[in-house]
Amino acid sequence: MYLLENGELQAKIAQEPFELISLTKNGQEYIYQQNSSWKKSWPICFPIVGKLIDDQYWYRNQVYKMTGHGFFRSITKWELLEHSATKLVVKYDGDDFLAIYPFRFCLKVTYELTTTGLINTVEVINLSNDDLPYNFGWHPAFKVNPNVGKVIFDQSSQVMEIPGGQFLGKELVGEVLTEFDIKSHDFDQGQCYAVFGHKLTTVKIEDDLRELEIVVKNYPNLLLWKVDNGAEFICVEPWDGHHDDYNFATTPFDEKPWINHLKRQENKTYQLVITIKK
Repeated sequence: MYLLENGELQAKIAQEPFELISLTKNGQEYIYQQNSSWKKSWPICFPIVGKLIDDQYWYRNQVYKMTGHGFFRSITKWELLEHSATKLVVKYDGDDFLAIYPFRFCLKVTYELTTTGLINTVEVINLSNDDLPYNFGWHPAFKVNPNVGKVIFDQSSQVMEIPGGQFLGKELVGEVLTEFDIKSHDFDQGQCYAVFGHKLTTVKIEDDLRELEIVVKNYPNLLLWKVDNGAEFICVEPWDGHHDDYNFATTPFDEKPWINHLKRQENKTYQLVITIKK
């Protein structure tokens, strides 16, 4: 486990699977502690977000299998580049996943404590000769009292309910909200709630003990999910991409309209900025 400390703040990052498992300020925990049936805390989604129809995709007339949110969590051969009191940097550029994703790439991941919170950065670099098709997303689980917790948008937004096990391409039910009251929304059937193509800059997650803010302005889509109604967390997920779509079920992966592309040796950097308010 890696430990970062900066005065009142402390972060812990597990090595396998590699993910943030704790963020505290003066002993107050802000990250879900895996005390329900869902045993994750801070998954990072790459090279897909959400699920593929039948857990598979087509590329150059070949079918590849891939489970939900991709394989970032399965990466174990991280190379440590830097570890100081407040900063951790690792990278992966192996070829362990060519059987399910026939592309060479590098991921450089940084966790850094600030005076007010945490910045998590992931740089995606294309090492293939061909374009690198991918989606990327964050899946952080924030500790919250399910009876009083809420997610606050910085402007009114259309929130769509996606039923459990369903993909895009069918009519969805939505509502316009500024505050997403967690207890007023059902999560027991595997559903999630999405804000597509939003104009948001920040969202806040708060309950009776905690308040934090995350920056979402550079991500076109935002997902809200938890494993069931009683779970004491909410996942607030900025995504550069989205679930698969029934209308594009057999479309080659690199031709699906929401898939991103990096040219050879091109890179893109993603950041998740967390500010603790209370």
